[in-house]
Amino acid sequence: MKDYYSILGVQRRADQEEIKRAYRQLALRYHPDISEGDHTDEAKFKELAEAYEVLSDPEKRRRYDLFGEEGLGLSSYEQGFEGFGSPFTDIFDMFFGRGRTRGSRGPRRGRDLMLQLRVSLQEAFEGITREVEIPRDERCRECEGTGLEKGFNLDICPECGGEGNITRSRRSAFGNFTSTTACRRCNGTGEINTHPCPSCGGKGAKHIIDRLEVNIPAGIQSGDRIRADGKGEAGRLGGAAGDLYIEVHIEEHENYLRKGDDLLAAVQISMAEAALGTDIEIPTLDGREKLKIPPGSQPGEVFKLRGKGMPRLRSRGRGDIYLTLEVLVPNKLTSEQKKLLKEYRNIEESKKEAPGLTERLRKAMRP
Repeated sequence: MKDYYSILGVQRRADQEEIKRAYRQLALRYHPDISEGDHTDEAKFKELAEAYEVLSDPEKRRRYDLFGEEGLGLSSYEQGFEGFGSPFTDIFDMFFGRGRTRGSRGPRRGRDLMLQLRVSLQEAFEGITREVEIPRDERCRECEGTGLEKGFNLDICPECGGEGNITRSRRSAFGNFTSTTACRRCNGTGEINTHPCPSCGGKGAKHIIDRLEVNIPAGIQSGDRIRADGKGEAGRLGGAAGDLYIEVHIEEHENYLRKGDDLLAAVQISMAEAALGTDIEIPTLDGREKLKIPPGSQPGEVFKLRGKGMPRLRSRGRGDIYLTLEVLVPNKLTSEQKKLLKEYRNIEESKKEAPGLTERLRKAMRP
């Protein structure tokens, strides 16, 4: 993962002024117009611009701090994330008014979306089909995504004459300075839409609530993602739609802790059952299983139910269940229980060996 803070040479707690100052110093050093065609410097400059694009935007910075680069590449249905492009900003445009090149009017792919879906351990064990609702932009069928009313084309921007840039000159004590900036009216494209599609208002897409059935396979792990092709945001100007990613999160179970395809749990028995042995029933995710506890079993012993764990995703077989023995010591006893335990203690003490010769001599030598 790229560390944007290291790229700019700032701390993670740096404020916006520190980030801007660091970027400006480094970008002036590595700008292609200064480095005279050095490909290494050009790559470094693009890397700096990418880092600044993220860290200078509070929302993108928050997503990057939380999720890393993945938080920038996908938008979130639950948290309202938007997709992340790569609009590198020219340092001279930012600080000295130099313009950008004419914007592209070609087809653009739509943004990806991500939905976080919570399922129970039982549902992950069995596999389920879940219907979800996805708010997204769908390509307008009336204009096929162009945003234009049928029979019309884009017009040349009257502000920039179709150039996409506006050039201004001014005099100063140091001479004549010329600056070129992107046309604000056409956003640098050189064209404007004077006949927007009446169905979508010129956007080329309509906001809808899409309902989709998602198949959750048996054995899926928490954090696994399922992709639905073409179910993301609509593309622009005829571009393909993005994809939808469903990230599965498995809720905690009241009895079992999952570890890979295995399940872990604790089994509680009494002191008498541990000493004498017993047979108990274990509730598993697909029924009840008998477990034999042999006499003299000790606290912390682990028993295994082979093949009773989670299904292995897209393969045969299942994991195991591991049961750790816990022996319960009562904190309240009846008089009868106390009597019986004292008798047991007396029996155990009577079985102890008599003191050895050394101990008997020591006692005999005491004054």
